[in-house]
Amino acid sequence: MFTVSRASKSVYTIPSGAPFADVLTRGLLEQVSGNPLALTDFTLLLPTRRAARSIREAFLRMSGGEPILLPNLIPLGDLDEEEILLSGWPDGGFSAANDLPPAVPGLRRQLLLTQLVHAKEKASVPIDQSARLASELGRLLDQVQTEQLSFDSLIELVPAELAEHWQLTVDFLEILSREWPNILAEEGYIDPADRRNLLLEAQTRNWRISPPKGPVIAAGSTGSIPATAKLLDLVAALPNCSVVLPGLDQTLSDEEIEVLEESHPQYGMYHLLERME
Repeated sequence: MFTVSRASKSVYTIPSGAPFADVLTRGLLEQVSGNPLALTDFTLLLPTRRAARSIREAFLRMSGGEPILLPNLIPLGDLDEEEILLSGWPDGGFSAANDLPPAVPGLRRQLLLTQLVHAKEKASVPIDQSARLASELGRLLDQVQTEQLSFDSLIELVPAELAEHWQLTVDFLEILSREWPNILAEEGYIDPADRRNLLLEAQTRNWRISPPKGPVIAAGSTGSIPATAKLLDLVAALPNCSVVLPGLDQTLSDEEIEVLEESHPQYGMYHLLERME
């Protein structure tokens, strides 16, 4: 079991005024200078598919348009079966994907939630309004699962004097807390955010037991997803691996960091650094 040590963690940043993708790719090319095939030993963990496209385009610019073999580019925020297969996650990673139910397709989830809302309201609202409510429930579901929370304590969220009114909301949200899990089980699916969390947690466990053989660089991610933050924390401590943050402001004082609001672009990175100790 690989033990995380804060003394051994490698965390870097690329200044906000510099082109992130270009600086990152130029640095990688400099590391493998004279042996471009060595790039295939690297794995880049990126926040989204869009970030992966930016890195591909940057490598094309850096190579002057010449063909080049790229590192494994894996978008952590958009994991699905095709990405896992095509990206070639190293060292047998994501073997858990074979043991997990597939993620429920977006349209199927929308239709199922719309049916549940319409039935809950006893058809007292038009179907188009039921569909809009279903979309909002889907977004709430994604947020709760991304933060690895649950609906178990809904009734306790408000003071006793407001409980009677809050109960109406709790009753409506039983669509998610009671009915939806049963529907998913019957359909043979799990929610996308839940599945992503399980895959990231499985990979973290895998690398903690058996660290990757090649270099891994987690670049551009701020760890806003708790399951991703755990993986980044481990990557920063693994041999020949590192985390590269996008535009960390290192001039902030402790007092300024303390009062950062969650909406501030620096908040997520300093929250991640605190987690990493």
